[in-house]
Amino acid sequence: MTAQSLGSQVFLRGGLSIGSPIIVKNIPEGATGKPGFGPNLGIQWRERFHPNFSLAIGIGYSEKGSQFTSPVTGKYDAARGILGETFPIPIRIKYTGTVDAKIQNNYLDFPIIASVHTARWRFGLGYQYSKLLKGRLAGSVDVKALLLTFNDQAFDESANIQTRENVALLSIERAFSDRISLSFETSVSLGRLMIQEEEGVSNPRNVYAHLLVGYKLFDIARRAVRP
Repeated sequence: MTAQSLGSQVFLRGGLSIGSPIIVKNIPEGATGKPGFGPNLGIQWRERFHPNFSLAIGIGYSEKGSQFTSPVTGKYDAARGILGETFPIPIRIKYTGTVDAKIQNNYLDFPIIASVHTARWRFGLGYQYSKLLKGRLAGSVDVKALLLTFNDQAFDESANIQTRENVALLSIERAFSDRISLSFETSVSLGRLMIQEEEGVSNPRNVYAHLLVGYKLFDIARRAVRP
C-alpha cells in the first residue's frame, strides 16, 4: 500500500442492489417471493480528517424491487366494492385470497457514513435519505367472499408507496489499491413502505444489500501518512 492522504477524496461507485421489501414478523403461511436486482450508481465525497476516521457523503441512484405471492385475508366493504357506493354503515364481509405482485421502485439516495479505518479496511455506520423518483406496486389477486369468486383481478397500489424514506446503513469496504475498492453495504428502512396499510396485508420495509465497486477520481491531500 502506498501512503494514504488526509484530506478530501472523490469516488465513483457502481454495482448492484439485491433485496426486497420484507415483513419481519407475522409472515403469512405459504408466502413466497423473489428478491429484486437493480443498478446502484453514485458519487461519494469523503473527508479523511484522521488516519483512522473519515466522514463520507454522497448522491446516487438505485432501483429496488421484488416479486411475491402471498395469501391475504380480511374484511371487505361489499357495498363499496360491488356497488361502488359507500353506505353510512359498511357491509363488511370476510374474504380470503392470493395476491401476486411486483414491486419496482427507483430512488435518489443521499447517504452519510462515518467510518473507522485500518490499512486496507473501512467499517462504517450511517444514515440515508431516499427520495422516490418512480414507484410501482401492481399485480393481480384471486379473492373469495361469501359465494363470490373473483380471479385475476388487477390492482395497482403505486400511489400508496411512501415518497421518501429514512434508512440505516452498515458499510464494509476493502481497498485493493490506492484507487480501487470493493464495498458491501446493507440498508434497512426505518419506516414502512406503504403510506396506508391495507386490511389483511402487512406493511413491509425495504431491506437490501449493495455490492459496489469504487474508483477514486482524485484527492485533495493536506498531508500523507503511512498505513
